[in-house]
Amino acid sequence: MRHISKGLSVLSGWFLLGGALTAPGVAEPPVDATPASAHEILETAFTTRYELDIIATVELVMRNRAGHEQTRTFHVVSKISDDRLRGIARLTEPPYLRGMTFMTLEADNRRNDTFVYLPSVGRTRRISTSKRGDAFLGSDLTYEDFERQHVENYDLELRPAEMLGSEAVYVVRGAPRHRLNYHHVDFVVARSDHAILETRYYKLGAEKPYRIMVAPRESMTYAPGHVLPTRLEVANLQRGTTTDVVFHDLEINPPIKDTLFSVRTLEQKRDLPEVENGDPGELGER
Repeated sequence: MRHISKGLSVLSGWFLLGGALTAPGVAEPPVDATPASAHEILETAFTTRYELDIIATVELVMRNRAGHEQTRTFHVVSKISDDRLRGIARLTEPPYLRGMTFMTLEADNRRNDTFVYLPSVGRTRRISTSKRGDAFLGSDLTYEDFERQHVENYDLELRPAEMLGSEAVYVVRGAPRHRLNYHHVDFVVARSDHAILETRYYKLGAEKPYRIMVAPRESMTYAPGHVLPTRLEVANLQRGTTTDVVFHDLEINPPIKDTLFSVRTLEQKRDLPEVENGDPGELGER
């Protein structure tokens, strides 16, 4: 099995070819290779990040304004089948939350059904789509961050080019077509390889973002056609809180049965498939 890391649409965004992993050099593309539109840039970026099947261990490290830390650890399995994302994330730590399990099933209309299994009551509940923008388990992530992203969910605009450190980037602004907690979002996409380096969320009329998700370039790992972060740093500038998303053991395109993704799996507490060999030496680094 090949091993790789994937950043958030995590646990979709996360929740989300094969071939040997590589560590390609990143160079500026020639002028005639520049995508023609915001739509093409973002579609390539989303494919680069999200179109993968994975098994993973994901750790959330949450810090409040005073710097106090809390940690949540998940066992994550996701699969794209019939062009629809299916994902399960089961809490393994801390002990008092162990066994709580989330499942996302993408429907034909690109909307998601999200379920949560609560071991304390032994039942599964559906999470309303109106809760997509709510904080996930008190972190700086939202339920939307766990979803596979699609360009058709946004009205897009290509903003002026920027430099992010020493790296040339595109900035694609998206206004969500369905009501969410933010008015628009800027996706900061590397010109060299279409990696999403930052995601900036804005309220209506605001000049500065209230929430930023950063994928540090030094955390990136590579596979043919894919550039993925092993770490995401999320900051809510309104609340003064931060959340780090760290991927420890990830396996790409392992065998995963479609029948795993069901309410029965949650309520019968079925075992999730494990990473066969978490050797980080197979990860490609820049």
